[in-house]
Amino acid sequence: MKIKAITTGFFAIVAACILLLTSCEKDPVIPPVLPENPKGNLEIRFMPTMNNVPLEINSLFQGPNGLRMLVETFKVYLSDIQAESQGNVLGEKDIDLVDFSLSDKSITFECDPGTIDKLNFSVGLSPQQNGTNDPDFNPAAYENSHPLSIYNNMYWSWASGYIFLKIEARIDTSSTQDVNPNFTCFYHCGLDTLKRNHSISGLNAEIQKGSTTVVELAVEFNDIFNNNGNTINMVDDYFTHTSDNMELAKQVIENFGTAIRKL
Repeated sequence: MKIKAITTGFFAIVAACILLLTSCEKDPVIPPVLPENPKGNLEIRFMPTMNNVPLEINSLFQGPNGLRMLVETFKVYLSDIQAESQGNVLGEKDIDLVDFSLSDKSITFECDPGTIDKLNFSVGLSPQQNGTNDPDFNPAAYENSHPLSIYNNMYWSWASGYIFLKIEARIDTSSTQDVNPNFTCFYHCGLDTLKRNHSISGLNAEIQKGSTTVVELAVEFNDIFNNNGNTINMVDDYFTHTSDNMELAKQVIENFGTAIRKL
């Protein structure tokens, strides 16, 4: 009888412990139900070409003046980017840097569902983005991933402003056109007054909730230096830091905007 009493007491204690442990267990965590994102994404994908052939940085092509050349650097700031549908803005992005040497040459931002028929953008930066007349402006304050980061090597510390468009290339100037390109040319265009607004119509891009719509835009390099028969001779006019050749910088940056078109 004593053994039975002890056994019964033991099981009673075990049962009580199990009950206690069970009662102390936390209720299962139920993750919150997040609201569904009503927007979609627009990806603007730039497709650079030279003579309608896909442009590759540091590869030989026949340039605007009929000379063999290679492009070493090709970057541009775009700002005030807006996707319109019958005059209504479905989505926008304030600024981005397109580096044509990278595999990713796209700009992506959220948009409300609808049919985009027009894309607005500016080549260059606003005075606020450029830090104009702001004594406290510091490009080093931006994270490395930010378009305005000093890491992008697009800021003129000596001129207190950004290079809106940077093109650096080398040209084969030999009569035989079989020499390694060694004639250097560069176009560093950037000043508040050089910001240019552009629009591309007739896109007919449908934005749907929860998905990404891709719009491909061609950028023909030769058109930057040859616009409506007005050709920039890259051997004679081979450089500009903007202030030292304002007319050339203006022509290059204006031509760039018109060189962008829908595919």
